[in-house]
Amino acid sequence: MKTKRILLLLPLFLLITFSGNAQMYCRSMLGAHLTPFTKDGNLLWALEATVAPGVMSSPVDSLGNTILNGGMLLGALDYSFMSNKSHLYIEGGFKNWTNSEFVDDSLFKKSQHFGMRQAFYSYSTEGLKLKVGLHETRLGDFFLIDERVLGVSIDKEIGAFTINARGGTVTKSFARMGKFCANRHLYSLVNKNFTEQIGSKVGETNLVGLAINWDPHYKKSQDNNSNSEDEFAESDEFNQSDEFHENHDFNEFGSSDEFLETETEKEKSKVRITNVGVIIYDEFGSDKYIPDNKFYTGFLVDIDFPFGIFMQTGSIYQSMKNNNTFVYIAKFGKSQSWDNGSLTKLSGAYIGKTNIDNAAVFQPIFSNLFIGEVMRMDATEFPLWQLAFKHRFPGKLKLHFAIKAVGQLEDARTNEQDIEFGILAFNKHLKITLIGSRVETLALPNEFYMARVEMRLAF
Repeated sequence: MKTKRILLLLPLFLLITFSGNAQMYCRSMLGAHLTPFTKDGNLLWALEATVAPGVMSSPVDSLGNTILNGGMLLGALDYSFMSNKSHLYIEGGFKNWTNSEFVDDSLFKKSQHFGMRQAFYSYSTEGLKLKVGLHETRLGDFFLIDERVLGVSIDKEIGAFTINARGGTVTKSFARMGKFCANRHLYSLVNKNFTEQIGSKVGETNLVGLAINWDPHYKKSQDNNSNSEDEFAESDEFNQSDEFHENHDFNEFGSSDEFLETETEKEKSKVRITNVGVIIYDEFGSDKYIPDNKFYTGFLVDIDFPFGIFMQTGSIYQSMKNNNTFVYIAKFGKSQSWDNGSLTKLSGAYIGKTNIDNAAVFQPIFSNLFIGEVMRMDATEFPLWQLAFKHRFPGKLKLHFAIKAVGQLEDARTNEQDIEFGILAFNKHLKITLIGSRVETLALPNEFYMARVEMRLAF
């Protein structure tokens, strides 16, 4: 079986070696395909290969179209012990990408290197989850952290409260938008280096944060009694679903597929507050990268409306020398399951900003919103609006269709529209996604278009 896997992946590995590029967010299906390597089932493994060729029209009159090309090979090992409560997880691979840069005269860039994506220890029991090491993490539903950190993540349930604590350091070598596992640099239209504010050494750029969420409808009899093994497989960041945009909740299409199915008709007819969250968060480090300490406080409120509509709203305050500002958020969504097994999701979001200091810039460096396939707009581009629609058709191929639009209301007034078609084949081992984009921005002379196909094979 192992030999068969290697032979199946060999042609894709050769294609990767001689092409070049990376996937959108270093997305991975590895977690869904971990299979036993030993008879006792304690050691699991998986392999994944990705190729993603594409083409982009020129936003500059003097330059022609460009080819986007490349791929990645990833491998993972997961060793469990202590009745499956503890895990050692390692994931890494080889990345190879090439692109043509429209903005400067160098025109052609290429990268080939090996890298480590994750290497951590985790411990999971009912009501407690712990990770230590190099891992991808978020801080609750707040967008201030969506990063790969070397540090600790703790999630603890205490009655109606869920406590999320994060602490660690980030360097360019392993950051999500750094040298390995990310391809925001693939297009390189405006900025060359998207990690210029992240340190090169451990301890130069650090984070620590605490989020507390309260469920006002909590009932002790509804405690989750599922086993820790299932929780580990379904909730860990390395086992992310490969949605239209999965880098952050503001880019998701809303709640889970069970959003409507888990509520009673009586509950769906009410307006109710389903969650209240507060956060304290700090970014600090060397004067070279973070000369002024950045401290954040904020809250989020989740509200359910009739007809299966949900909303999330809140505000974040940035306390920073000469950069004091408020960011406020409003996000809505609806998920509709149909009798034939199909699913439709609709969502929208507005993220605005009110300055206390003139010309203040909201600048959490580990948020990694990167909204949009090509322009990857982030916190510094606020205010932003976004609309998204997705439909998943019934059937074994899991065909889906999605449309997304995002716009910037100030500065370069960038607007981008993305369209996507995708299928899952061969028992979910192969995913093929077609992506198309149109972009208009004052930062470049002309509007332009992009199209590419992303093919991912996992075993």
